[in-house]
Amino acid sequence: MNNSAMKDLVPSSLYGKADILFGNMEDIYSFHSNVFLRDLQACSSTPELVGHCFVNRRDAFHKLYTTYCLNKPKSEALRRQCGDDNPFFKECQRNLGHKLPLGAYLLKPVQRITKYQLLLKDLLKCVDEDTGQ
Repeated sequence: MNNSAMKDLVPSSLYGKADILFGNMEDIYSFHSNVFLRDLQACSSTPELVGHCFVNRRDAFHKLYTTYCLNKPKSEALRRQCGDDNPFFKECQRNLGHKLPLGAYLLKPVQRITKYQLLLKDLLKCVDEDTGQ
């Protein structure tokens, strides 16, 4: 489907509201791909230092994910207003070859926070309490 046909499918309630629908997902992506990934790669030969990557970037994590989570109710309301079976969303999903609907992808950052928490708890189990290493 060409761009003008796709443009015709965009619900009027979405015009100018990409920032509400997606929140700061671009910022989260940029942080992970340009900053945090490098931090993790620097630990590839010393995986025991991975926890330090999280600690060193805790302010960025807090700011990015707090912003995303605070916007999530507005994002979800807008997505529901457009409908799960919205032709525009369905066509985007088809064009991108995504198996999951948009709502599933918008939930990923929230789920990631929980996974990070579990990962950090597992890392703490491996820390020597005497040395902190």
